[in-house]
Amino acid sequence: MDTLLNLPGDITHARGLTLILTGSRAHESMTELIARFILSGSLFVVAASDWLPASALPRIVRGRTVHMHGTTNRLRTARTSTCFRLLDSLANIPLNGEPILVLDFLHTLYDPNLHLPVRFRVLRQCCRHLERLAFYRPVIIVTQEMQVGEYDRFLPILSSIAARTLYLDPEPEPASQPTLL
Repeated sequence: MDTLLNLPGDITHARGLTLILTGSRAHESMTELIARFILSGSLFVVAASDWLPASALPRIVRGRTVHMHGTTNRLRTARTSTCFRLLDSLANIPLNGEPILVLDFLHTLYDPNLHLPVRFRVLRQCCRHLERLAFYRPVIIVTQEMQVGEYDRFLPILSSIAARTLYLDPEPEPASQPTLL
């Protein structure tokens, strides 16, 4: 696996499916990745959790271009709160268009209120839609490594459709300065 910082090629323009595994939520790194995408073109983000970079993204973009509003308008988003909404969102994305970034992909599949066979069926259907979309445009899937039993069963299914798997190192903790007195 490669690290996100040492990418073998430009994932923002290459067709195919890239899986990015993170040790943590890695919000700063994901915000940086989204900024990199929209500075070079459009991006469609599907958030399978509650997190989207609302305040940090404009700050990063503002530091790199004077055309902040035009750049941030290149970002389209959809939130999915259940695995069924995730499936519906993926099924309804047109084949041609901007790259797709799916954040916290496996998050909605950890719902203990749904029977495991149902979650596996939805995961496989989502994977078929991801493969279909990746044939025409870049698709990047981000998922956090978890210590739950389902993760070890879901990840191989997701990994099997990825053209490449990258590992995003955890974000360093902010350094604290010791007090003088």
